[in-house]
Amino acid sequence: MNELGEQEAFLSTIAQKLGRPRLRGVVPAEWKSNALHQQETEEMHDRERSIQQFINNLRILHTQVDRVTPSEFLSKLHEALSKFQVNSVIYWNDVRLISLGVKEALEKNQIESRTFSGKQEKQVFRSYAARADAGIAFAELGVAETGTVVLFNRGDSGRMVSLLPPVFIAVLFENQVFPSLSTAMKKINQDVPEQLPACINFITGPSRTGDIEMDLAFGVHGPGKVHVMLIKSEN
Repeated sequence: MNELGEQEAFLSTIAQKLGRPRLRGVVPAEWKSNALHQQETEEMHDRERSIQQFINNLRILHTQVDRVTPSEFLSKLHEALSKFQVNSVIYWNDVRLISLGVKEALEKNQIESRTFSGKQEKQVFRSYAARADAGIAFAELGVAETGTVVLFNRGDSGRMVSLLPPVFIAVLFENQVFPSLSTAMKKINQDVPEQLPACINFITGPSRTGDIEMDLAFGVHGPGKVHVMLIKSEN
């Protein structure tokens, strides 16, 4: 008797012992309501609660958060760079960072900087990213329940910026903070139905690892310091 025959004989014996006919095939249950959809709808109604949960979870993860208006952004960015003693920066060539005045602010404070470009020679750029003091990138989404920022890596938005420098500064609009991973994934599915980015990067606090004695170390395989600049909505 082959494996399939043995399985059928085994299941038939169980059915016989239970005193009922052998069931073949499963009919999916018909749900009157979508519990996940209902949960997501309820979560999205209280955005302020999600933002506060996001901030609290980031702080638990040893990540400082500044919640600022667009006009306050540059002064708070300068404070963060000073706190981390940053003298060199690599940042995304992102229109949102450009519109916030990041380039002019770095030049004004005499901080060496380069924008990431996928067209440049990778080894040269990797070398600069590895010795830069900080990387700055614009996050697409935030996940409140885990304190996670989500980056879309493609073209001029490379992973080197968030992975190689010892300090990573993520900029995010507060109206892009979602309550849970399921609501964030639904948003991603809506925004990129046909063309996904090369990499979707989920970052939850600074890099950390534990050795065999359970000693927690930060910054071993990525940035040891993470700072989130949360920009308030205009409305």
